[in-house]
Amino acid sequence: YLAPLISHNDAKLKRQACGCLAQGAKHCVALAEMVVEAEIFPNILTCLQDDDSYVQKNAATCIREVAKHTPELAKLIVNAGGAAALVDYVANSKGNIRLPGIMALGYISAFSETLALAVVVSKGIEPLKDALIHEPEDHIKAAAAWSLGQVGRHTP
Repeated sequence: YLAPLISHNDAKLKRQACGCLAQGAKHCVALAEMVVEAEIFPNILTCLQDDDSYVQKNAATCIREVAKHTPELAKLIVNAGGAAALVDYVANSKGNIRLPGIMALGYISAFSETLALAVVVSKGIEPLKDALIHEPEDHIKAAAAWSLGQVGRHTP
């Protein structure tokens, strides 16, 4: 019932729908799979470019909560164009709104060299480096450092 609402015109409704899906996906693999089975991809990726910053943040949070569970879910996100969409989101946002996108890229990269390479090919290193250098808040810098570490962990 919630998944179709992420394409609605009302920003407040989209915010809540993305937020609810994120809360559902975060608890366990089974719930994350149910969120994905509701066919939120690729529609939720368009929410990352929404005019409303809270829609963007909640969509990124939902993607992060799905990506963190299994390599298969992370691969599904990448195959739907999620790596490139998340990279654009991180590159075009500033401050706390950036955090779920940064974390999602790290979770995706953590699973395998192939998924990490998808983030690299999507030009994901530069926005993460930018966040590490230019973000004033330490927790965002820490998340960027962690995500960069996840991208690089597969090489000797």
